[in-house]
Amino acid sequence: MKQKRTILIPAMLDAAFPLLEHAFGNKKNNIVILDLGYEDNIKETGLKYIHNDMCYPLVLITGQMIVALQSGKYDLENTYLLIPQAGDDCRGSNYIHMIRKALKSAGFQNVPIISLNVKGLEKNNNFSITLLMIRQAVAAVMLSDLLMILKNQIMPYEIVSGQTKEYCQKWTEILSKQIDAGKKLSSHQIKKTYIDIISDFKNIKTNKKDLIKIGVVGELYVKYCGIGNLNVEEFLHSQKCEFTINGFSWYISYYIDSHLSEGNIIISLGGKIILRYLCRLQKAMSEALRSYDFRCDDEFDKFKFNVRDKISYTCTVGDGWLIGAEICNYVLNGYKKILCIQPFGCMPNHVCGKGIYSSIQRKFSDVQIMSVDYDSSGSDINIKNRIKLLIDI
Repeated sequence: MKQKRTILIPAMLDAAFPLLEHAFGNKKNNIVILDLGYEDNIKETGLKYIHNDMCYPLVLITGQMIVALQSGKYDLENTYLLIPQAGDDCRGSNYIHMIRKALKSAGFQNVPIISLNVKGLEKNNNFSITLLMIRQAVAAVMLSDLLMILKNQIMPYEIVSGQTKEYCQKWTEILSKQIDAGKKLSSHQIKKTYIDIISDFKNIKTNKKDLIKIGVVGELYVKYCGIGNLNVEEFLHSQKCEFTINGFSWYISYYIDSHLSEGNIIISLGGKIILRYLCRLQKAMSEALRSYDFRCDDEFDKFKFNVRDKISYTCTVGDGWLIGAEICNYVLNGYKKILCIQPFGCMPNHVCGKGIYSSIQRKFSDVQIMSVDYDSSGSDINIKNRIKLLIDI
């Protein structure tokens, strides 16, 4: 522990991780986000050590970790693995135990696994979080949400191909340096950065055309990770579609609202303070985007209030009622085609997710909802055909 340790984190949040890694990296921790994909046989490696009836994300995450350790790139004496844990009834809360079992079978039982959670799990192997890290992480999440929202709304219409990605890369580098240095982390400075980013992106020349608009909802991993959803973002762009994915900060707000409202008084109070802070930043982001003719969901409080008569808030396991709330908010904002993606083995999504689709469909008769499952034995072409069916109807 005297020397700087390398912490390997599997790819999970494609939009947020490029900035979040700078929030948790410091003089003691060298954060490495794994960029391994299907071409590196991560699925096959995962299935070698994880039963195929387990959650599909666990197969891919375990495969990434073991392939990385087998690569020889890292000093195993000073390498750690990190896995986020929600700490609720979702099977994802048990990932760390399954990964330990898989590492032992693969011969890496001496590589420690760190848990990142706010529920006090794995006390002897918990990732220590400082106040500065929290401030850096909040800024990273909010600003990465903004970049993702802008990219999804501009890229389908850009005149110069690839220009939007260049702007995203430019701002990712600028923001990474700010977060590394612990600068511009106050709410006032974050709001000012919103305007700087949006006004710059407004310089991208676009050709407005009538494209099919699709709202994407689903389980956290497959919704935000290209490995988990077979790069659905690139596929929808190739099909001349504009699509939207709700920002990660709305998931964090949902988690705080539904998971931290009871139990430990200190954690609950801290969660409420962070939730109010996030709502203020979300409201400022939404107002800034709309002032430049972009779209954005309302801040979480209003986002939740908008659908009070359309869904129940009782299911809080995993992504719970957030899936239904996202669908309804998309519909209220004019999206008539909804793509619902979930991984095989995710019980909350199969029950609460799929279970609510028909109810929402009855409330919005002119809306098309398509459910697509991702699993280790599924065919890529079948998944793409399902998505094509939603596009072509």
